[in-house]
Amino acid sequence: MNRRRYDYDFLRVCSMLGVIYLHTAAGALRSLNYVALWNFSNLFACLSTPAVPLFFMMSGALLLREDKTAELSHLFRKRIPKVLVPLLVFSAITLLYSVVRGNSAGALEGFSRLLNTPVSVPYWFLYALIPMYLLSPLLKKMTDGMTGAHWHYMVALWVFLTLGLYTVRSFVPAQYELVFTEHWTLNLNMVGGYLGYFLLGAYLERWEKLPSKRLLAAVVIAMLAFSVLGTRWDTYTLMYYSDRFTNYLTLFTMILSSAIFLLTKSCLRGKEEKGRLLPLLSGVSFPVYLIHPLAIGAGEKLWTLAFGTLGPGTIPQQLAFYTAVTLFCILSAVILSSIPGICYLFTGQSYAAACKSCNFAALFGGKKRSEP
Repeated sequence: MNRRRYDYDFLRVCSMLGVIYLHTAAGALRSLNYVALWNFSNLFACLSTPAVPLFFMMSGALLLREDKTAELSHLFRKRIPKVLVPLLVFSAITLLYSVVRGNSAGALEGFSRLLNTPVSVPYWFLYALIPMYLLSPLLKKMTDGMTGAHWHYMVALWVFLTLGLYTVRSFVPAQYELVFTEHWTLNLNMVGGYLGYFLLGAYLERWEKLPSKRLLAAVVIAMLAFSVLGTRWDTYTLMYYSDRFTNYLTLFTMILSSAIFLLTKSCLRGKEEKGRLLPLLSGVSFPVYLIHPLAIGAGEKLWTLAFGTLGPGTIPQQLAFYTAVTLFCILSAVILSSIPGICYLFTGQSYAAACKSCNFAALFGGKKRSEP
């Protein structure tokens, strides 16, 4: 029986925490009234930016190494429902919440646009991930027969023609943007360009000889500093928040995400997990992702009622709000994973699987899970 991947569990938990931080700090980043809070939020938002790319990368690394990925029956019986069913359930809850709040017209509009527009902005990630799942059997067959040179070529196409052009285009004056814009017939931007991260994860997973830990750590620190200082410069020059240095389709984010991925692999590869907390948090990362937009929305309303402001205005207040939302989401996900009748609907996992890794039975029960 295969051991769990300590490095992927660690990355999954860090990415989960990063996504929640990005959305709890969104208000502070778009307000320049509190300088200390803005600088603090900018630092940790830049550190959290790789969270979504890392989720894509781990999906690609795991799926394209698994033999069952090539099976169409496995795709439609197991893989797609595990993501689609919880997404539909939480979308329905979000729409129902709008109705309860008296916004029936908005709920009806959200339902009518469900195929092409998520009911909650953070759910866009799943609208990109599901097409990648649909393509995964073809990608598995394709990549299994690829040589190292083909892998280099495939990743280079994405880096130069998607990330490279996007990055250059965001820095040139407006009159020169067309020079760095590919013709619409040169459509290598599949799945909005995010498919590249899916393939990048599988590409880096194949690396056996890794750069030194010192070099990777230096790249992480340098790219983080570059993003923090660049975002601060842009934002205070324009007087509104700029994501030119932190957009997911920039070379900067790709380099930072890749360095974090490889550094984690280098430090934790082959290590055996001895506790239960990390596997539990890793196992509930998907339902936490689905719960957190509702939790943040409800939390912000409670904050306004309690304090009379739209959101936290100091660093301690933001940390308290972030901690409360995070703990609520994790506890809710663990509770949902512990109820046999509804576990699959809310988490995409069977109750039996949850009992091995990510519910109260796994945390306090017998033998801990060993599968990846």
